[in-house]
Amino acid sequence: MLFGSFLNAGTILLGSLIGLLLSKFFAKSRRLKKLPDALMKAISLCVIFIGIKGAFDSSNFMVVLISLVVGTTIGSLVKIDTLLKKFGDFIEKKLIRKTKQDEGEDLNKPIISVEGEEPKSISRAFVTTSLTCCVGAMAITGSLNAGITGDQSLLITKSVLDLITAFVYSSAFGIGAAFASIPVLLYQGAITLFAGSLSGVLNSSITEISAVGSIIILGLGLNMLGATKIKVANMLPSVLLPVLLCAIPFFQ
Repeated sequence: MLFGSFLNAGTILLGSLIGLLLSKFFAKSRRLKKLPDALMKAISLCVIFIGIKGAFDSSNFMVVLISLVVGTTIGSLVKIDTLLKKFGDFIEKKLIRKTKQDEGEDLNKPIISVEGEEPKSISRAFVTTSLTCCVGAMAITGSLNAGITGDQSLLITKSVLDLITAFVYSSAFGIGAAFASIPVLLYQGAITLFAGSLSGVLNSSITEISAVGSIIILGLGLNMLGATKIKVANMLPSVLLPVLLCAIPFFQ
């Protein structure tokens, strides 16, 4: 039952590993040095396209609007964006400290970016990759299909897409992309395991969940291009609210 979720987590790890290995090769080549940045811009445009396309699937704009307003308010009060970044920073400090100890480097020496470029951030890679791979209709629908009918095809397709995404993100941002495999496995695995009880609740609201998720993905894509600085993670509670709103007769 969990084959698709484990496969998805595995492809994220594989894509991240390939990206990390090739990023060293890119850094040594004058011609390919800026390739990760070019690939990041290309994937950002794809993310924006997916977000715009999915947002138009909504059949009840009021549900989407209220979900985003209330969900973002909740996320901002809880400070989800800050919590995720702190988790990423915690991992980053642990890995950097371990690496410097192994190499015998001065632990108090600051990390300086190469040629004025923005240093790779484990926190940024973790948050960006996790949001891209978790927020979307394929994650929910694919997990439901796997749990109810045993059909893993949608999650297998998503796994291939996430492999490419993880490859691009890890080559641009670093090892943090690999840690996105953890929330993907937990998130999709939980939906799959509870698919039987969740299907009736989610079926009536799946379109609006998809639309809300697509708008969040749109914001993520704009952030990746550097056009905006939206705290996208604070919007995550919005994804759950269509389930409650669609149960109210007024919104049906």
